[in-house]
Amino acid sequence: MAISREKKEAMLAEYQDLVKKSQAIIITQYGGMNMKQLDKVRTEMRSAQGEFHVTKNTLLFKVLKDAGQEVPEKWLTGQAGVNFCFKDPAAGAKKAGELAKEFEKFKVIGGVVGGKAVDASGVEAVASLPPLDTLRAELIGLISMPATNIVSVLNSAVAGVMYALQAKIDKEQPAAS
Repeated sequence: MAISREKKEAMLAEYQDLVKKSQAIIITQYGGMNMKQLDKVRTEMRSAQGEFHVTKNTLLFKVLKDAGQEVPEKWLTGQAGVNFCFKDPAAGAKKAGELAKEFEKFKVIGGVVGGKAVDASGVEAVASLPPLDTLRAELIGLISMPATNIVSVLNSAVAGVMYALQAKIDKEQPAAS
């Protein structure tokens, strides 16, 4: 069904905005699902800080290409739906994987993570990552570890000097009788 030029322009603008705001984009096939099931998909994706949209494939392909986030054209054929992950790519990928297990007709095809196209197994790998807050905490721990090690080395060096001085003082002082 043909759509008007104005509607195409509005859709292009909406897709550009969604792509710009997204940390990751997960492309799915949903053919054969009813509205109740699609509503559940939308709700679940919202809970993972994302949005699920049924898209016009050719327009989304153009927007992704213009944004330098090209995906194989075959991923955007048939009844394609897209989850735009705004905050945590791992949460969106996990939710998509869970929904694919719940609904037989919902399949993860691939996506874009960090500006690079990844296939379904790449999306699955992203889903296996811990939540973003956990990764940040681990990174901070790794960064602060060398400073902690330096402090403990300096403390032990200072303590060694103090023990040596105390031993010299004890040796030079006559024993109290």
